[in-house]
Amino acid sequence: MDEPSTTGTRAAGIFRRLAALLYDALVIVAILFVATLPWLVLTGGEAITPQASGFSGYLYRAWLAVVAFAYFGLSWTRGGQTLGMRAWRIRLERAAGGAPGWLDAVVRFTLGATLALLAGFGLWFLRAPGWSLTDAGAILLLSPPLANLLWVLHDRDGRSLQDLASETRVVRR
Repeated sequence: MDEPSTTGTRAAGIFRRLAALLYDALVIVAILFVATLPWLVLTGGEAITPQASGFSGYLYRAWLAVVAFAYFGLSWTRGGQTLGMRAWRIRLERAAGGAPGWLDAVVRFTLGATLALLAGFGLWFLRAPGWSLTDAGAILLLSPPLANLLWVLHDRDGRSLQDLASETRVVRR
């Protein structure tokens, strides 16, 4: 699954990308738990939802997005690797070479978060037994994240749609 690219570096395959993503998901959940602590102090330990907390519930969600972006953005712009990427010996770099910039990180994170939300909603709707029209909608929601991954097999340089949009590439190190 790891193919040599036209630039001489080896593109990271789907397995390595997914393994690093799973690793980073565990890391980001831990970071978001810690980021939630100050909010819990403010709410007296109550659930932080827009229904219960009003506008501060929306601020809390924005805070979590900023914290998640900070983890990925700092990791990508300072060395091109998150902890998961280090563990699986892959790194992110600009398509032309060198470390990604902040604009690259914003594009990559925004698209990645959107794809993750689509996949999450799709899986949520598929959880019910039986087949319904909702399942067809769920499959439509899962299509863009799957296309992003499968594009790695199609692209001769092993890039995903996310790589193309952010003008970056994930390579083995």
